[in-house]
Amino acid sequence: MIRLADETATERLAGWLAPRLPPGAVLLLQGPMGAGKTTFVRHLARALGFSGRVTSPTYTLMHTYPTPAGPLLHVDVYRLPEAEALHELGYEDAAAAARLTVIEWGEPEVFEGFALLRLEPGERPEERWVSWTALAPAARDLGEALARAFTAG
Repeated sequence: MIRLADETATERLAGWLAPRLPPGAVLLLQGPMGAGKTTFVRHLARALGFSGRVTSPTYTLMHTYPTPAGPLLHVDVYRLPEAEALHELGYEDAAAAARLTVIEWGEPEVFEGFALLRLEPGERPEERWVSWTALAPAARDLGEALARAFTAG
């Protein structure tokens, strides 16, 4: 587990990960409501060069943010009764064109992902605990590098 003391640490984590996630990667985000999933995506978007507003796609299901490296696709499947509904919204085409796809509430059994990042609230309001689960072979090395770069505290 990696301890993020505050939002600045979350920003640092996103800034570290953004250039290291391979083009076309699908990152699944999990954690309870209020764990900071959308905040993390906002910092990922900024790290990729997007300067606009990042909001939760809870009701729209998908947001695309243009970045110099290519689009960041931000998906929220919390309210979806079935993942197949995303296919009707053009998920496959959007994901195929994306530099990075991040799926909040994504389950590895449903979405073929690169890795799963889980955020858990800490004892203090801005504190978070993060865990990384590799879903693709290349994600193992990245997870090991992540653990070295961010020591648990």
